Amino acid sequence: MQTVDEFKKLLTQFVACKSISTDPAFAPEITKTVNWLKQLFTQHGFDVETFNGPSCNPIVLAHLTTHNSLPTVLVYGHYDVQPADRSDSWNSDPFSLVSKAGRLWGRGVLDNKGQVLIHIFSVLQLIKQQKLALNVKFLIEGNEETSNPDLPGIMRKNKTKLKSDYVLVSDGELVGDSPVIESSLRGGFNLTLKYTTAANNLHSGLAGGAVPNAALELSRFLSTLPKFTRLYQDVDPITSAQKANNRQLLKISANPLEIFGVKKLLMEPGLNVYTQTGLRPTLQITGLKSGYIDAGYANIVPATAEARINFRIVASQRPKDILALFKKFVAQHTPKYVKYEITSAGIHNPVKLNTSQPIFKSVADILTRVYGQKPLLKYVGGAIPFISDVKATFGTDTISVPFGNEDCNMHGANENFRLDLIKKGLAFSHHFFSSDKI
Repeated sequence: MQTVDEFKKLLTQFVACKSISTDPAFAPEITKTVNWLKQLFTQHGFDVETFNGPSCNPIVLAHLTTHNSLPTVLVYGHYDVQPADRSDSWNSDPFSLVSKAGRLWGRGVLDNKGQVLIHIFSVLQLIKQQKLALNVKFLIEGNEETSNPDLPGIMRKNKTKLKSDYVLVSDGELVGDSPVIESSLRGGFNLTLKYTTAANNLHSGLAGGAVPNAALELSRFLSTLPKFTRLYQDVDPITSAQKANNRQLLKISANPLEIFGVKKLLMEPGLNVYTQTGLRPTLQITGLKSGYIDAGYANIVPATAEARINFRIVASQRPKDILALFKKFVAQHTPKYVKYEITSAGIHNPVKLNTSQPIFKSVADILTRVYGQKPLLKYVGGAIPFISDVKATFGTDTISVPFGNEDCNMHGANENFRLDLIKKGLAFSHHFFSSDKI
């Protein structure tokens, strides 16, 4: 219990840092967070430095050599978090850690401060106990939530400093109460499509019915998205082994309808939710903007309309290829009287991990010992760009082992981390970093 209490004290300080990377107004909080991490590592004997890029927040690298003969593990995490405000349906201040109903609540408590802190805390405890059996490097960035464009170049430039025998990441959820080893992650990009039909908004009485309406024209285009079948170009076939694995995941998971808060799942025939989200590409309209939507009514014909679209692609697809194909699709399905603009951001590659290597067997043994059951593989619908960057830069397969609960609500209001799963995460991390079998 004392160990968990000490962990909670550190997490309270970490969560209190409002390290929101999407809003420049929080730059002082970013600096505060970086200084907190640097001080924590320095106090425990780590060599610490920061990397800076043209646009990214500082990246913290902390290195401790236990003995030159021992393997080195590079642990990745991120200190930046999604925006959060009490007014956004939070039950408490999102930046004040709350312990209630067997869970810890707060922004970043799971994504990713709580999970990376499990490894930091475990290593610090093992240093005190003189039981640390590995050399350790921590790479903690501040732009994971904004798809850090500088990180790949910084990694290439500092290959020697980042070199390690293994790479470890914990940034995701279990399935039910069962451990998993992540076997693949989707890649993708974001896109803004803007339609312009006139020089400015027009009077709906004087011009309506005679001129094109940007909101209507964009809506018509968006309705054609199911015809963009090139989205599935170069998709790997789904194997029978993958389907069998995912059937087992579905048996032990919570009800997907309850997790997502929806009445129906819409999937391709023969696929379950884990196969659909982990092994098939998708595009999602994430935002729409047009016309007037404030108090009262503005009787106009909107001149502009904008859609935000998120693309998720799977191995062995290339995001730049899908982007090029989509640009052609827009050109083919947009009327000549409509001007359009396309901007994209956050391009990152999907990644497949070779989990048949001996290190994954050792990790599976530790997970079985801690959770009392063997881990299954999880094909992840989300993305951690760092993992694909590691594969491209070092040719290394990352050990991706999540600790979070399925109903953690990361990115949403009332983000939470179950205390019993925190304890198991701490147990796994302790065994991993003190093991002589890694």
